[in-house]
Amino acid sequence: MGLSSALQIGRTGLLASQTALEVTGNNLANIATPGYHRQSVVLSSARPNEVQRGIFLGQGVEVQKIVRNVNEALENRIRNSVADQSYSLAREEVLSQIEAIQNELSDIDLTTRLNNLFNAFSELANTPLDNSVRTVVVQEAQTLATYANNLRADLTTQRTQVDATLGDAVKSADDLLTRIAQINLEIVKTEAGAGGAHGLRDERDSLLAELSGFIDISTVEQTNGAVDVFVGSLPVVLGNTSRGIELRTQTVNNQPIVEVVIKDDKSLLQPTSGQIAALLDSRTQDVDNAINTLDNFAASLIFEVNRVHSQGQGPKPFTSITGATQVADPTLALNDPNAGLDFIPTHGSFQVHVTQKSTGQRISTVINIDLDGINPATDTTLNSLATTVGGVANINASVTTDGRLQISSVTNDFEITFSDDSSGTLAALGINTFFTGKDAFDIQVNSVVSQDPGRINTALGHVPGDNQTALAIAALRDQGVTTTNGVSLTEFWNKHIQDYAVRTAQTQQQLDADTIVRQNLEANQQAISGVNADEEAINLLIFQRAFQGSARFISVVDQLLETLMALV
Repeated sequence: MGLSSALQIGRTGLLASQTALEVTGNNLANIATPGYHRQSVVLSSARPNEVQRGIFLGQGVEVQKIVRNVNEALENRIRNSVADQSYSLAREEVLSQIEAIQNELSDIDLTTRLNNLFNAFSELANTPLDNSVRTVVVQEAQTLATYANNLRADLTTQRTQVDATLGDAVKSADDLLTRIAQINLEIVKTEAGAGGAHGLRDERDSLLAELSGFIDISTVEQTNGAVDVFVGSLPVVLGNTSRGIELRTQTVNNQPIVEVVIKDDKSLLQPTSGQIAALLDSRTQDVDNAINTLDNFAASLIFEVNRVHSQGQGPKPFTSITGATQVADPTLALNDPNAGLDFIPTHGSFQVHVTQKSTGQRISTVINIDLDGINPATDTTLNSLATTVGGVANINASVTTDGRLQISSVTNDFEITFSDDSSGTLAALGINTFFTGKDAFDIQVNSVVSQDPGRINTALGHVPGDNQTALAIAALRDQGVTTTNGVSLTEFWNKHIQDYAVRTAQTQQQLDADTIVRQNLEANQQAISGVNADEEAINLLIFQRAFQGSARFISVVDQLLETLMALV
């Protein structure tokens, strides 16, 4: 080995130390850079040279490669934890907003309004002929109806806001997919299959982590350095091509349905985690469910109160009454879905009573409702019902042009009342009812009652001052009814409130757990990929000493060369 070879050894030491110092400096410069992964120099001994037979002498050091300190399995777990935490956070926010809208456990809530109405009916049962108490009943009912209208409107607005947030999230995710595809192309061009585009890979990992906040993904790296991105089993990025995602809105049964699909072929995506999945689930499982439950509650309240009220009598019998409910096709059986009734009558009957005021004589007639389906030709339609009722002495009945049943006495000397409706027909057609509407959207106090509280029915059996109807309505507070699967109206709504309280608490607990998991995984990531200033400072000293040693070695060799040249 000559002195020239020694100079080469020193040269490799200088270059290796210089490279290692630059990598260390780069690490320190990026100590606070989000998404940066620490880089390390991998040094290896240069291939030795045989100076004599069987004697080998090293030729210095080589920089084998610069590596990015990253654990891909850990990175995947972190992306999953980001998706899980984003899911819990987004859903917890929606549930908290629903709780705030419902505002239960306060004095301004649906439960309080419902109790006030039943309390008013209880008070009316104590003094059934007191007009001031009747006015209070109407006021409490109107307050309840208005609150239900507003509550449903607020929940519908909440659904609209969820849709808007969902649309923004999908658009942001789609933009990230485009950027990831672009970086894939840059990495492939830069690395040419040899690796080393660490900055671009860090940027791509940051984008993948950001994307995970919106939707749960999995990745597969190709040999050329590009990564394919999947949602479930469907690819959304293939190499340098983004297939894109978008929000699709459809109307099914008059209800807006939103879905996330791939732009290319409209394949339906079904994310299970991330903000997008949380908003999709919250929309259907939380917001839509809250709206449907409120509607079901209001529908049950309307029908059950009307069912009782329509069979009762008040101090002011009718000489003319028109049903509040329209029938879409008066020629169809009343229980036919195409008839358009919101509340479906059943096979049974009700009684019509015609009382002559001048003589006090009352004639009662049973009106049979044939809806057993045995002979469809004889099933009761609105037209046939009008004919049957019109056959009762001293009254007329007809179907209005907009599909309502109209009943009137032949003269003002005859008054009309109703009782014993086992079919629910009176309530379904809006005859002698307290409420109108079909759900929380349009529940209102019947204008006949609101304009004249004397129309509130409190009695049964045509007994003046009787309170059985008022008591029966008040009893609905705690009485199980069929429209709510055997539970009372109060219990039905309370179960809904309890359900959402449990949902919110569970989601908050899950959010806390997901946050802890993410923090632990990120701590592990920092241990592997994070820059430690103390470690880098030690590396600086090591490589500085190595550089100084190589420089001193070259200086010594240079002196030896000068001595040899002087001898010549």
